[in-house]
Amino acid sequence: MVTEDFVLGVIADANKDRQKTFAEFIATVYQGKFVEIYLGDSYEEVSTEQISTSYPAVFCGKVVGAYRECLILNSVYANSGTKRLEMGNLLLISERAIRGLNEIDGNGVMEDMFLRSRESLDILENFIPNQPYRKR
Repeated sequence: MVTEDFVLGVIADANKDRQKTFAEFIATVYQGKFVEIYLGDSYEEVSTEQISTSYPAVFCGKVVGAYRECLILNSVYANSGTKRLEMGNLLLISERAIRGLNEIDGNGVMEDMFLRSRESLDILENFIPNQPYRKR
């Protein structure tokens, strides 16, 4: 699991010469780790009469490296014949397409992190100490 202190160290190193691209920064932080990358699309939208739910589309895989603005993943894909998850396709992603990235570490997936505005009030109660919180 990548820690805040590790990321801050990578940022400090990158700020010394300002030569790293975003993709290279990601490759440094997540080298050899499994990540999910959100590009801003939905893979499915389920609608009923009153509710519409969209599910974010993500690419998942192990970070191999980066070349300039190109992030390279050894991607996970669903084999259409065996219906099993497999690896082995190299996926090249432009850093400009990346909207969000999350390490696959058991601490929640991208879909879990999309909150409704009302749910953001729960952050006051759960994570920000000494803040008055009033129930609505």
